[in-house]
Formats: sequence, structure tokens, C-alpha cells
Amino acid sequence: MYVRTIIAILLFTGVALAQGSLPPPKDGTTIYVVKPGDSLWRISGKFFGNPLFWPRLWEINPNIDNPNRIYPGDVISLKPEQPVLPVVKVEPKAHKVTFDDIEPPPPVFYYSRGGSEGFISSGQWEHMGTILTSEPPKILLGTGDIVYTNIGTKNGASTGDRYTIFRTSKPITHPISGNRVGYKVAVLGELEIIEVLGKRKSTAVITEAYQEIMRGARVRPEETFVKEVVMKKGVQRVDGFIVDNKNNVELSGSGDVVYLDVGKRNSVVPGNVFSIYTSPRKSWDPDAGKNVVIPGALVGKIVVLEVGDTTSTGVIIESSRQVQKGNFVSLDI
Repeated sequence: MYVRTIIAILLFTGVALAQGSLPPPKDGTTIYVVKPGDSLWRISGKFFGNPLFWPRLWEINPNIDNPNRIYPGDVISLKPEQPVLPVVKVEPKAHKVTFDDIEPPPPVFYYSRGGSEGFISSGQWEHMGTILTSEPPKILLGTGDIVYTNIGTKNGASTGDRYTIFRTSKPITHPISGNRVGYKVAVLGELEIIEVLGKRKSTAVITEAYQEIMRGARVRPEETFVKEVVMKKGVQRVDGFIVDNKNNVELSGSGDVVYLDVGKRNSVVPGNVFSIYTSPRKSWDPDAGKNVVIPGALVGKIVVLEVGDTTSTGVIIESSRQVQKGNFVSLDI
């Protein structure tokens, strides 16, 4: 009887939570990209403090057809329909506080795979050393594998030092102008020095692998990459193009990483949002007797994660159709 009572209480609580209002996310995050192993149950527990809110989370995401089938890269909105407003105490004779007096916090974009997005460097990214081999010898390396590097006392290395593992591609060419943009840097993972064995030798453990790592991968002192950014509008008009993507594919969609040909020199900052358009095209107007320019159609949105001098790294957070290299982008202001 006691067990049945407890079960009844839990069921009643679950129904009440499912039917109630969704509270604001605990850390202010409003957009979340699904990672492997996620479920609406787990996401609700993480951001709302109780997994039983998952039916409400499903309700505010009509793009999810089946709550049991969400996939890595899916973009989920965490914004409740009726945000809970803070209680504001006012002194006598003070003006009445209304909703318009309360400025809502800016939305936050959380990228669960932060660090793995890569970027475009204007030149070859300098490295300090190389992964020589592993113990035992392997072709493909991953998290937990022991490796030997040519980093040692000559580099000032010490036990516990952390390094970023990366690979640099061939030069990237602009899809519109044909000019060289830079080199695509793929961040493969992180390692930590276990023991320094000499001037140019050490053992290390791979602590994080974002992609498959091979012998010969380059390493440099650990770089810090963001996992979340506060979304913000730009201060001036900035136009550019998508010049490449992380996955080396022709077409990209929601959740994919892309690279833009605008950066700090254009006043772009992390958190800026760009609208994606199809490229403008010319079409013959028989009445005018000449070609006219047809503007591009809006196909999606990108939020910027990292910014270099002349390029930026972003994630597609919305897409109504597939996105490709050469698509025109314009900063939301």
C-alpha cells in the first residue's frame, strides 16, 4: 500500500509538471544543440531541474515529430512561452512596475561540442610539436590513448601541461572571388603531458578526442574555445559569404559549423547573428528589355562562436533549405 501511494504521488507530480508552465532555464540558455545520448527527459533535467518537464519542452518545439527521436545536431528552443518575471519591490510613491520596465536577459546560445568547431587561419597555424606514435602502436587514436610526442624540456614542457591537437588543411579558396582565404584548422582534441623524457620527448594521454586522431597530428599549447555565447545584434551593416564548412561537404543544415569571410576588421563579435540568403541572380525582364537582379531568398540563420581578424566560425541555428558555400550572409542589426 505504501509503495502504491508513492507511485501515485510521483505520477500526480509528473502530470502536474507536464501541464504547468515551463520555468526559465536555470543558466539562461535559450537555444541548445543536441549531442549524442541526449533525450528530452535528460535536457529537461539539466536546464529546468526536473526531467518531468519534458512534455512541455516537446510542446514548445513543434519541429520535433517524435519525442523519442532527437538526434545530434538538432536545435532545440528552451525559451518558455510565459517567462517567470522577478518580483520587484517598490517604495511607497514609486511608479508602478510593469512588464515594460523589466528588460529581459539576452538569449544565450550553448554549443555542446565547443572546441571542436575549428576555424580558418590566415596563415599556417604554428605548432610546438607532433604526436610521434602511441602505446600500443595504433593508426587511429582516441580519448584515453597514451602517445609519445617530440615536446620536451627544450619547449619548457612540464608534467600536467595541456595541449591542443590539430590538423591544418590545404589553402581555402573563396567560392565567389577565387582569392585565397586562409587555411582551415581542424581541432582534433586535447592531450596532457604525463612525463617529460628529455629535450624532445614526452609521454602524454589524449584527454579529449573530437575527431579521429592519427600519428603525425600537430600540437600546440592549449587553446580555449567557447561553449556558449550571448546572442547580440551588430552595430553596423556587414555583408559577406560562407566560404567553407567544417565537415567538407557540399550542403549544410541546422547544427552544422560554417566559416564566414568577415571578422574583427568588420566589427564582428561572438554572439552576432547573420541571416543566410541564396545568392542574388540576374533574370531577363522582357518588358524592360534587360537583365534585372533578383534578390536572394532568406534560408537560415548563423550565430557566431569564434572571430578572427578576417574570418569567423559560426553554427547554423535555423535553415529552411540546405546551405552551401557561396551563400550570401548579412549581419542582423
